[in-house]
Amino acid sequence: MWGKYHRCVRNRPYSKVIACIVAFGLVAAACGNDERPSVNEWRAQWQGAMDGLPTSAALGQPPERTLCRTTLGHIRELQGDLLPTPDAAIDGTVSEWLRVAEDAFFECPPSSAELPSMAAAYGELDRLAAEINVVLSIDQPSE
Repeated sequence: MWGKYHRCVRNRPYSKVIACIVAFGLVAAACGNDERPSVNEWRAQWQGAMDGLPTSAALGQPPERTLCRTTLGHIRELQGDLLPTPDAAIDGTVSEWLRVAEDAFFECPPSSAELPSMAAAYGELDRLAAEINVVLSIDQPSE
């Protein structure tokens, strides 16, 4: 079996070169596109996300469905802008923030065991936002 393979490779002198090029291309593809935005660029997107959420007072009790749908659309548009983050340490936290926000404004008001009310959703969003802001301040302390 190996003899046939050896003759195949020996009869095609460029096969090793092609194999090396293919291997290099695969490694380069795996390592590429891992650029993260700067903290300042990403912080502007993050601030837009935070500013796009209505306050609980503006949302009303019970929440206004039109405002919930508009906010849900805003959150879904943000997903591409907020990921990847400038620091891999907050990728999961930002994903969780987006998930909680999407769940809360999709159900509007939420009524699951995890998010029993809009107040609970806002509390969870605030907690996650605080975690994100701590990492951002560590990555780029204010001058």
